[in-house]
Amino acid sequence: MVPVFGFAANITVGDHVTGKVLGLTLNLDTVWATGAALAIVIVLAALLRRQVARGRPGRLQVIFEALVEVVTRQVEGSIGEAGRAIVPLAISLFVFIFICNCFEQVGLGSHFEWLAAPTGDINLTLAMALFVIVLVHVASIRSRGLGGYVRHYLFQPFPPVLLPFNLFINVVEEVAKPITLALRLFGNLLSGTLMLSLIAALGAWKLSGAPVGDVVIVIINPIWKLFDLFIAGIQAFIFALLTVIYFDTAMSSAHGDGRRHERAGAGATTEPLSS
Repeated sequence: MVPVFGFAANITVGDHVTGKVLGLTLNLDTVWATGAALAIVIVLAALLRRQVARGRPGRLQVIFEALVEVVTRQVEGSIGEAGRAIVPLAISLFVFIFICNCFEQVGLGSHFEWLAAPTGDINLTLAMALFVIVLVHVASIRSRGLGGYVRHYLFQPFPPVLLPFNLFINVVEEVAKPITLALRLFGNLLSGTLMLSLIAALGAWKLSGAPVGDVVIVIINPIWKLFDLFIAGIQAFIFALLTVIYFDTAMSSAHGDGRRHERAGAGATTEPLSS
């Protein structure tokens, strides 16, 4: 029960349309909305491929090429050529999350939305965060080798004599990564849903029978949804950017060693020529 301008509004958090499948409880509204977002992504991919096949760049192709170029420059600047494999993942996450976040724009603040933003469900955001973190650890093992991967957690950031502290700090950091990554996206989307509910509750605000609340909704709701659309893009960008940063951290040691080897190799080849 939330008081809003002198009246009480029943605003609940985390309610979903649920169903049982093989004994498991599924949030059916999240499943439906996630499927709808995937369908939109697939349609966009098909349209993009069609434009590429025609040989005449359309607006969609120009937008995606600009996005790919920006992300590629960012990744190569921090990770190097090995980071090119991360670009499709980062862009796919950005597009998918942005589309999911945009579903909030069709919300009305009702108890059950017919197309709620699936990223407002902690189950989806945590699943995506765990998926990213698992890939980060796989990339770290491939870049550093299993021995280097283990040494990273045992001998950094303090000297080897403080090995227990190194292990404790690194384990806490790795456990916190998927949790914070998931909660950041979930919290921002959930707060947007709560704001829509509060704005919808203003409809009960009346002065001497005059529907003041309805007038306020007409004014505030479009403004809030425009602001919320901006937040949707920012949150999708942050999730994709943190994904790149996590991969950068996981592969940084091997990348740095590679550059040192390149410089050493260059020096070895030029010395005989200069002599």
